Amino acid sequence: MSEIAWGLASDKTAIVMAVALIIMTVLSAGPLHPIDNFINNAPRPYWDQIREFLIYWPDTVASRFVALPVLGVTALQLAYWHRSWRPIILSAVGVFSMLSLVASMKLLFARSHPRTEDPAFFADSGVSFPSGHGANAILIYGLVLFLIVRYQAARPHIVRRLGYCIVGIAVLQAVVSVYLRFHWFTDLLTGMVAGGLILALTIRLDQMIPQGRTFTWWPWYGRNPWNGADRAPEAAGRD
Repeated sequence: MSEIAWGLASDKTAIVMAVALIIMTVLSAGPLHPIDNFINNAPRPYWDQIREFLIYWPDTVASRFVALPVLGVTALQLAYWHRSWRPIILSAVGVFSMLSLVASMKLLFARSHPRTEDPAFFADSGVSFPSGHGANAILIYGLVLFLIVRYQAARPHIVRRLGYCIVGIAVLQAVVSVYLRFHWFTDLLTGMVAGGLILALTIRLDQMIPQGRTFTWWPWYGRNPWNGADRAPEAAGRD
């Protein structure tokens, strides 16, 4: 366990993302309030015409009700193809870690909702900071892309397009949430950084799990389901 903790803590990308998360939290607590207020109070053209459409369609793209099924189908398909629990384990660990981090920060900082027009932390009631949708856009869809790249499930030009799609989803989610006054601008930026931090840690965890380790857990390939005897040990390299 200590080796895993040290390996995760020493990952350079995770360190950068952790520092960025701390900086964004400090800036969101006060220095960036003028920007939050300016964006929150800006005019909303076509509010009556498109508000309902934005709530029921674009705003749901990065919701867990949409993103998690996409990740689940991807992980299950790759797990079946490669006879490995690794895609499922990585997906579950990444999502659980992200939800834990975001929920803890929401409860700790208790930021008021944009409708109150007060972006202060430690309000009587409020769980605006950071944005769970922002974290979903980076972590969940980022895991989908990572698994596709790791198992070479798509050609390079398709991978690039998927990467552009993730950037587009993140930008769309930020614009729609700000327009609808569901989140402060810094809520969304900090949520994306939090999602990026957990994504970096999940990728690092995958690098630390030895190849073939999760293969022996697969019930139909690592062992014979009838007598428990090992089967095709050389196939463990597929993991």
